[in-house]
Amino acid sequence: MNITLVIIYGLLILAILAPFISLYAVSLIKKHEYKTHIKIQKRLFWTCIIAVLIFEIQLRILGGSGSLIAGSAHTSTPFFKTILTAHIIGAVLTYIIWGITVFTSNRKWKKPRALPGSFTITHKRLGVISIVGLFYTAITASIVCTYAFIL
Repeated sequence: MNITLVIIYGLLILAILAPFISLYAVSLIKKHEYKTHIKIQKRLFWTCIIAVLIFEIQLRILGGSGSLIAGSAHTSTPFFKTILTAHIIGAVLTYIIWGITVFTSNRKWKKPRALPGSFTITHKRLGVISIVGLFYTAITASIVCTYAFIL
């Protein structure tokens, strides 16, 4: 197996695990383990960002995504193109919302007595959207990888 497939499968495994790890971090809030919740969310976010950057750099080295999926007969189908586009859009939006949540929460957490506060409801809503987005990203990534590399 070449390095590109190792990166792809590693990123896929991370994408599948990320929503479950994030849910675990949320469960810590009910136990009042806020610092552990924050630590897990930050580490997961940055791990995912770094993994995506490594993947994107590898794609550029190979000459783009077209060269990566050129060997599959299924990648030229309208279904594949639609699911790939939906995956990319969904993943980008998820990471933007997740990033806003992480950075805004970090800033609010550092202020004395800022949490819980007016941002708590927004934080919960952004968190739910982020986790739903992580599940969406994992599902669509699985479909893309199946069509591109397995079938």
